[in-house]
Amino acid sequence: MLNIAVPFPEVLFSRDGTRLSPLSYALLVLLCVMFFIPGIVSMPPTDRDESSFAQASKQMIETGNYTDIRLQEKPRYNKPIGIYWLQSASVRLLNPEHLEEIWAYRLPSFVGATIAVLMTAALGALLFSPVVGLMAATMLAGCVLLNVEARLAKTDAALLGCIVTAMYGLARAYITPSPLPTPLPPTPESFCGRVLIYLLKPFAKAGRKGKEILSRLRPFFIPFLFWSAVAVGVLIKGPIIFMPLFGVLLWLGISDRKISWLKSLRPLYGLAYALALIAPWFIAILIQSDGAFVQQSAGNDMLAKIWQGQNRGMIPPGFHLLALPILFFPFVLFAVFAIPDIWKNRREPAIKFCLGWIVPMWIVFELSMTKLPHYVLPAYPAIALLSAKYLNDGLSSITGFKHRFPLTLIVGAWLVIGSAFAFIFSLVPYLVDDKFEIAPVAAGFALILAQGGTLILFLKRKIASFAVLTLGSLIFLSVTFGLTLPGLQHIWMSREIVDAVGGAWPCLKTQTVSVGYHEPSLAFMAGTDTIMAKTGIEAANALKEDSCRVIVIDDKNKQEFIDAFAKEKRKPQEAGKIDGLNSGRGRQTLLTVFVRPTP
Repeated sequence: MLNIAVPFPEVLFSRDGTRLSPLSYALLVLLCVMFFIPGIVSMPPTDRDESSFAQASKQMIETGNYTDIRLQEKPRYNKPIGIYWLQSASVRLLNPEHLEEIWAYRLPSFVGATIAVLMTAALGALLFSPVVGLMAATMLAGCVLLNVEARLAKTDAALLGCIVTAMYGLARAYITPSPLPTPLPPTPESFCGRVLIYLLKPFAKAGRKGKEILSRLRPFFIPFLFWSAVAVGVLIKGPIIFMPLFGVLLWLGISDRKISWLKSLRPLYGLAYALALIAPWFIAILIQSDGAFVQQSAGNDMLAKIWQGQNRGMIPPGFHLLALPILFFPFVLFAVFAIPDIWKNRREPAIKFCLGWIVPMWIVFELSMTKLPHYVLPAYPAIALLSAKYLNDGLSSITGFKHRFPLTLIVGAWLVIGSAFAFIFSLVPYLVDDKFEIAPVAAGFALILAQGGTLILFLKRKIASFAVLTLGSLIFLSVTFGLTLPGLQHIWMSREIVDAVGGAWPCLKTQTVSVGYHEPSLAFMAGTDTIMAKTGIEAANALKEDSCRVIVIDDKNKQEFIDAFAKEKRKPQEAGKIDGLNSGRGRQTLLTVFVRPTP
């Protein structure tokens, strides 16, 4: 029987203790549902990336063109087709009658995040132990950054699923696991065994043939998994998936002075297979866009982010490191405490693999001109693995550390971050909508209590402290994303506009014309035919052409719009006002709704 020196039920592990059982993976899926699902339906579309992806996928369904990528009338060639196919398939299967509802577009991100969690568990079991895999997967599922990305209809969570799957194939090639034990056949001594043997006897011959075929195919399974993940990752976000993979190969090549183990992934056959999956769409879009896709995706998007900052200005190196305590919260405490043990054991093969996963890619993104918080998400599974490894081992370097001041400083900073999360999200409803909500206050209090319980249990019962922290994170994140953020009024302006237009409702079919508010979430929610006018005169002409249109205009262009009707007998009628925060531009905006009165 399995003998594990931590309080985990034996049913979570295989008989020999080398793998996680199917029940463990089922529980991890349930954990992902508990973490990621709250808010995935109720939270309105966010600007700008998520709504741009969702709107482009929506247009694919509306037009039936699944090759070209467009955002209203403009081409959107900054990312490959993969995420749009996934989102379109999700909507067509689950919600084809309501294309303006965001939740079905978000499901590929939820699935990608869940795959990343499951494959992190498998990697932990392979590199370290099943217990480490289980703990690392839980840390990844409970950290702030993945909880954000799993709820957004973007590329990053789906890409992460591909990256961790490919990393599992790479790790299997690098660290050869012990052969799996063959399950024992039923013994004839038992009645059930005799019955089972009798029933299965006719299939024995076919079974032997099947086993023979499977044994021949088994060496190709890991290469197939690896190259499939690479191909899907390229279709989702281009060559980004190669960055962590090349980082591992570079790190291990320098430290071990060989990468001959890579041959087991059949690189020549694998590359040919991956290209066969990738090439057809790339050829089709190059022909259809007359080469514009390469210019926009590689030149205007990827290279501009690296060398020009994409008009965001230069952020100095160190940004991602400073953001880590917030984005890997609340488990960053264990990650920081594990640093001395990681350094001490840096030459161990599994540790080298994880460091190669983290360090080269992290350096590249720190040197990049554009720095967005989610760029280093692909490194988070490796951080979780190393944190879980040394938490499970007892964090011996920290436990025996004589100088208490640095530890006190680390713990103090961690408590400040948790208190800031609790305080800010407790105040958000009051600051945004001038109302008091008890749920965010209770969730913040639960998070602070969980931090306190973690510190109390940490010295003697580290796994128990980890469990308490996980529970606190689950309560806080579920309430924040499931209740607090969706319940706000003044930050979801597109939702308010759609409601206001629906209230005005001049005709059976209404078209929205927006001036001064051009967020893609409005096109997604109000309809692809939404007109994004630039001036008040342009909006006035649109209303004169079609009285079924509803004008939504900001104060800057409002007077110009009204003046355009100075000589008209039928003047536009005000039908409401919307005052809120334009999250895409980060500024307060006042919009007025106008309709043309009926004769």
